Amino acid sequence: MGPMDEKLGVGKHMIPVLIVGAGPYGLSLANYMSAMGQEFKIIGKPMELWKEHTFSDASLRSEMATSEIAHPQNAYSIQNFRSQNGLDRGKPSDRINVREYRQYVDWVLGAIPYEIQPEYLANLSQLDDYFEAKMESGETLQAKQVVIATGVAHHLKVPAEFSSAKDVIHSYYTQEIEALQGKKVLVVGAGQSAAEAMEICRKNENQVHWYARKEPRFYSEPLDLPKWIFNLVVKSAGLFRRLPHRLIQYLFSIFSATTMTPDHKIKLADVNRFSSLPDLSAYDHVISATGYNYTLNHMNFLADELRDSLEMKAAMPRIDKNFMSSMRDLYFIGPSTEMFFGPPMKFMIGSQYVAPRLSKLLAR
Repeated sequence: MGPMDEKLGVGKHMIPVLIVGAGPYGLSLANYMSAMGQEFKIIGKPMELWKEHTFSDASLRSEMATSEIAHPQNAYSIQNFRSQNGLDRGKPSDRINVREYRQYVDWVLGAIPYEIQPEYLANLSQLDDYFEAKMESGETLQAKQVVIATGVAHHLKVPAEFSSAKDVIHSYYTQEIEALQGKKVLVVGAGQSAAEAMEICRKNENQVHWYARKEPRFYSEPLDLPKWIFNLVVKSAGLFRRLPHRLIQYLFSIFSATTMTPDHKIKLADVNRFSSLPDLSAYDHVISATGYNYTLNHMNFLADELRDSLEMKAAMPRIDKNFMSSMRDLYFIGPSTEMFFGPPMKFMIGSQYVAPRLSKLLAR
């Protein structure tokens, strides 16, 4: 028993690194730490967004090579998964449908050499020089370092103008949308989630109208950005954070516009689209495909005292080049760090930048 364990008392063990979130960022970081032989614990529902909150009949926007759960030896590539299951390996630039991607995720989860504790964090607080994590089950964990790798679930954006609607469903809740049948539905948004929601609703014999203030941009990539520039931004994520805040906001206004894949230009050509908000009382359901709003206040699993002590930039904790907040040993990675490391942090590909760097820092 080490000094810290003695301080905690009998039966308690100090976890060197607690990873909160078992999505692509948390799993990729865990893979790198596991390969280094480092002790850690990871908690969360594994790949929940893709397993439970993605339309089953859709395909991922990203290419296979940028949709993989990162590993230092590339052990969990989609091509390896396909080879081991007697499937055509395909090309790294190919896209993969959601049903097959879920099979890939299950393959990865069956191969990883560490355990995931599949439950949510209820409260994280700082005590002296360590952190205390209370799980929803009531279990309490102590950790020296904590990495917040949670995804989008806490940050659903639903504009207040929809408050008068009979029922509002955020596009995150895909299973609820897939269950709609024979209803009058208004889909709001100009991105891929809106396009897929409309396609699913029409397939299930719903009457679908569309509200998007601006004409949608039809483009093969998730962002209205040439692929070579997007790849450059990924590789230069460390430089992105050095740009002046006003320049970052300007670049976001140009390059962060959401897009729909070109096939939907034909599929949605006959959908009645409004550029101003129609009478919401005419619809049984409003589907809000309006994205996510990342703010610290949405992370209600963080104790008030902890949140209040963090230095902020806009609505999120300020993090340095090593992903650490102003509170020593508390790190943030994933979509919530977009303003610091650029648009790729919204996508799985960002984990391929984060995991190798942060794992080395945590192992020191």
